[in-house]
Amino acid sequence: MNTMVMIEISNGTFDEWKKGFDALEDQRLQFSRDAKVGKVDDHTAIVVVDVFDPTGMMAMFNSDAAKKMAEEMGVVRTPYKLQAMG
Repeated sequence: MNTMVMIEISNGTFDEWKKGFDALEDQRLQFSRDAKVGKVDDHTAIVVVDVFDPTGMMAMFNSDAAKKMAEEMGVVRTPYKLQAMG
């Protein structure tokens, strides 16, 4: 399932968030592949990824490590399911 996640960072920068995102790569590979990250500005990112285990994605979002990073950086994640146009 193609998924886009809007990342809003209120207490940090894109570069700081990206370091944490990269550090969780092994965990993300358990439920997704082909992640692409786009920097919108210093406080916003867009992640587009093929999620093959949505339950696993939500479990990671709710993991202690992800919650800690989100809380410290003021991160709000808004996931969207992408569909083909037409």
